[in-house]
Amino acid sequence: MISCYLKCLDYPRTLLVFVALLFLLALSFWPRFTFEASSDTLVVEGDPDLAYYQEMEKRFGGEEMLFLTYTPRNQPLLSTEVLAEIAEIQNRLAALENVSSVFSILDAPLLDNGSNDAIDDTAQYLTLRSDQVDFERAGKELVNSPLYANLLISRDGQTTALRLGLRFETELETLREQREKLHSDAHAGSAALSDIEDRYAAEKLSYAEQRAQLIANVRAIKDGYEGSAQLHLAGVPMIAADMIAYVKSDVMVFGVLVTLVILVMLYIFFRRPRWVLLPLLSSFLTIALLIGWLGLIRQPITVVSSNALALLAIFSLSFTIHLVVRYRELLATRPELSHAELVASTMRSKFAPSVYTALTTIVAFASLSSSHILPVEDFGWMMCIGIAIALLVALTFFPASLLLLSRGEASRTLGKPLAINRVFSRWAQHRAGRILVFSVTLIAVTAFGLFQVSLDNRFIDYFKSDTEIRAGMKYFDEHLGGTVPFEVIVAFDPYESEALDEDDAFYFEDEDAFPEKYWFTPDKIKKLRALHHYLEQLPQTGKVISLATLDQVARDHNDGKALDAVQLAVVLGALPATIREQMIDPYADPYSGEMRLSGRIMESGPYFSREKMVADIRQEAQQIGFAEGEVQVTGMMVLFNNMLKQLFNSQTSTLAYVLLATFVMFALLLRSLNLALIGLLPNVIAAATVIAFMGYAAIPLDMMTITIAAISIGIGVDDAIHYLHRFREEYAVTGDVLEAVNRSHESIGRAMYFTSITIIAGFSVLAFSNFVPTIYFGLLTALAMLFAMLANLTILPALLVLHPLYRVKSAKAG
Repeated sequence: MISCYLKCLDYPRTLLVFVALLFLLALSFWPRFTFEASSDTLVVEGDPDLAYYQEMEKRFGGEEMLFLTYTPRNQPLLSTEVLAEIAEIQNRLAALENVSSVFSILDAPLLDNGSNDAIDDTAQYLTLRSDQVDFERAGKELVNSPLYANLLISRDGQTTALRLGLRFETELETLREQREKLHSDAHAGSAALSDIEDRYAAEKLSYAEQRAQLIANVRAIKDGYEGSAQLHLAGVPMIAADMIAYVKSDVMVFGVLVTLVILVMLYIFFRRPRWVLLPLLSSFLTIALLIGWLGLIRQPITVVSSNALALLAIFSLSFTIHLVVRYRELLATRPELSHAELVASTMRSKFAPSVYTALTTIVAFASLSSSHILPVEDFGWMMCIGIAIALLVALTFFPASLLLLSRGEASRTLGKPLAINRVFSRWAQHRAGRILVFSVTLIAVTAFGLFQVSLDNRFIDYFKSDTEIRAGMKYFDEHLGGTVPFEVIVAFDPYESEALDEDDAFYFEDEDAFPEKYWFTPDKIKKLRALHHYLEQLPQTGKVISLATLDQVARDHNDGKALDAVQLAVVLGALPATIREQMIDPYADPYSGEMRLSGRIMESGPYFSREKMVADIRQEAQQIGFAEGEVQVTGMMVLFNNMLKQLFNSQTSTLAYVLLATFVMFALLLRSLNLALIGLLPNVIAAATVIAFMGYAAIPLDMMTITIAAISIGIGVDDAIHYLHRFREEYAVTGDVLEAVNRSHESIGRAMYFTSITIIAGFSVLAFSNFVPTIYFGLLTALAMLFAMLANLTILPALLVLHPLYRVKSAKAG
């Protein structure tokens, strides 16, 4: 294989034309490359709770919501001028495309401002739009209303919220179902699959664009009223849109900054333009080809998989820097070789370790496919493809470009060993025992830290304190009842229509337009009310709405007494269809026998266990009188929690798979089980140390930090393979383990140091991002590089020095 590859290097121009054609082809698919931030990126593939959640959305209505808070600066909320401005904002919002409805404090029925018989005569309802309304009386009613307090108006009466119902022109649900059917159909043709994938991807892009444009339009309206009021925007659609907006911004802005930092670092280390441009161009080509591939298959990237682009820059730089250092070494030590021979010798010596490095790293990232979380799985296979592309670019573009350049001059400083590598080399040679003791101590400290890693994730923590989205979520929590929704579905016997006898108390001669009102009995409301009260008392919950809320409104207008069966049927029958659609239909479905309690979580409150909360709700429901299985907790909170649990559970299987596969790859490359174990152990320690650091620093495990283990092992294994490959070459020449370690540090150790420091400096720039997961990713990746370098320049050579086989052979040689 190597001989065939080296023959290809005789045609550098042909190789460059080949790479250029691939680049142009990839470039043509760039317009189809997209970002995505939908609920699919926050759930577990095949999660039964997801199917149940989608079913409940269809049954009770799952319209997306945005909330705009409004706090007047210098006037009372319930004043003519302020209400006129709120009406103006509401009209402007309602006129926006994709806004299906806007409900504000102006639309809330006022039962205490009209007839005393308003509960039975809805025609008497007044609102704040009515001319004869008493603002003082209305204010007291609203802030004390079981329905509107902490929903439309804050308890202090100073803040209100406008609720925007969103409806997008999309066929995503239909296309998703068609897509799932085709994928499960063994006889589905490739053309049909390709067509549905194209349509599905295009529809998702259209939806994302519509949502982003809508939120931008709402913000433009909001900004126009900042002079007279304090306004905040909140809602799950905004969280998703802002997350992807931050990622896009980081890819653009920090991509440039990271490139500049890496450029400076490469010039400091190599002092030649060619050794700066060739690694950077190789990284650019790798990323460009991957983007083209993703565009070709219409695979969008998410908040998680966007990290693939940054990581590919790491691995591409690693490949090319090792090649640069080897070429420069041969240039200095073998001046008799021609330029073409130098390039060929460089590629011959680095071909095997580069291929095995790529294969081992691919194996590490392939382990992420066991997570069953779509964005994590996507990230895994994107990295596998990307690393294969990086290897292809390193083996073609780099040598072909170098062959077309002049021979260059040998570096004057190349013969001088790096001071820090010299220190590491001496430690490994003469203090190997101490390093081993330190490693054992580190393992103990690391083991304790691993148990400190938590799953305490909150959306609000993804954003810095000075960002608009975090300020909005915190303000909404404090004044208007929470941000992240959850739902509790309780089951009763379904409604069955039956003919009524004339003597029946509920018999009416006229045809009843709402006969299912008889399903709403006081017994059902009593059980619902008990569960509703429990949810409201939980410290982590904000506003909770259900039919128990309306029951409390009825009690407030019935001398505090619950309605009996006749009163309940009369009141429900008297409600206009429009009121039933808003107040009844979203919270009850008599034909399925289900009622819905809708609540919101206080994201800015203390951390709590979602798992325990769900278990406690089910336990309380059984004590109230619901049978096991009659109560289901669902919503984004539950789906997000399931994703976190799956992340945690997949860690054991993922790491076990990575370690086993990496050990096998080491054994195949080095043809030695001993060396395979020696190469693996330092990198296990380095990866575990990064995860333990997360535990001690209280950095939670989430969709982005879950990849750090694979990243750490992937990076560390690269260094270990190159070091062990060079060590074997040096040991074969010298027969002395100490001298082999010393020479390895001076040669391959230099490449490891240059690669690590360059990437650490570049990725530290991400600490300035506004998106906290990006900050964690940048700093943890830099930390993984540092730990991997230290482990492979200290622990790895120390184990080699202490290995009985090498000590015996070195003694005999001496």
